[in-house]
Amino acid sequence: MDISWWRDLVIVIWGIVATIAVVVVAIVMFLLYRKISTLMDSMDYVMAKTSDIIDYAEQEVLKPVIQLGTIVKGFVSGASFFANLFKRKEEKDE
Repeated sequence: MDISWWRDLVIVIWGIVATIAVVVVAIVMFLLYRKISTLMDSMDYVMAKTSDIIDYAEQEVLKPVIQLGTIVKGFVSGASFFANLFKRKEEKDE
């Protein structure tokens, strides 16, 4: 048994070990992909439900608040208009 036989033996053993390692990594990645795929489906469901909740909150909470804000702004604008109208009249009188 000379050195070339040992070299060939090491090459064959490393080839077998590398092949087994690639197969194990491929199996682990496939299982991980299946779990992540399930997780991503769950996340899509959660995102859809969250979007529905936000839309509902927008309809039930924000629209009345916006309408109230618009009414208040209208009153303020009207009061400001009448205040400026009377100020101009007073300035013209002077």
